[in-house]
Amino acid sequence: MKIFLLALFLVLNLNLSALAAINLNTASQSELEEIKGIGPAKAKSILDYRKQHGDFKTINELENVKGIGEATVEKLRKQLFVIKHRKAANATKNNQASESAKTANHNVLKPNRPAKEPAATQ
Repeated sequence: MKIFLLALFLVLNLNLSALAAINLNTASQSELEEIKGIGPAKAKSILDYRKQHGDFKTINELENVKGIGEATVEKLRKQLFVIKHRKAANATKNNQASESAKTANHNVLKPNRPAKEPAATQ
């Protein structure tokens, strides 16, 4: 019985790992090569495209990669997903925060009082 349960666990575990999708924007060459339908040449082309053009915005953008067409993209669709790369996302947030801080510093209200105290009258 223990052997049966162990075998069942291994079969399920292998199937689930085969179904795991890969983020197109963070995948390494070896991770891309694990995907059915992508060999070393296509994996390198994907990485070259990503290096030249930045992160993929959609999976359909794969059609712009040399050697990958619409039919290939459809076959790969279930094995891939696209999420903006964290470094790029954090850089954008940091830029927005610094711009907000600059704007906030320029809009400081000055108090409604004269620069100098009026001279005392006698």
